[in-house]
Amino acid sequence: MIKGRTARAVASTALALGAAITLAPSAAADSGSSASAVPASANSRAQACWGQPERGSGGHYGNSGWCDSGRYRQAIRCETLGGYRYVHYGPWVWAPAKSTAWCNLGDRVVGTWLE
Repeated sequence: MIKGRTARAVASTALALGAAITLAPSAAADSGSSASAVPASANSRAQACWGQPERGSGGHYGNSGWCDSGRYRQAIRCETLGGYRYVHYGPWVWAPAKSTAWCNLGDRVVGTWLE
């Protein structure tokens, strides 16, 4: 009887730890870090992604991106007229939604990627 309780306790602890490890990449993603999750197995289907430049009505420049699977966000590197560079991020979205990031007014996009 004690062996059975011990075995159940060990099994439930292993399940809890496995769930914590599984949730860790998405928890890091929600915190705004640039960590990205790696597929769990090598036979996972490859993710296909697309992007396009955007121009806002106020003259802002940006970029949109979307993928056919997974969770991602658009990231862009912007540059001011004085040469200062910074990064802006779009919202985290699930496929097939579009994520858009914008530079500040008057600045230009010099690089784009999806996280």
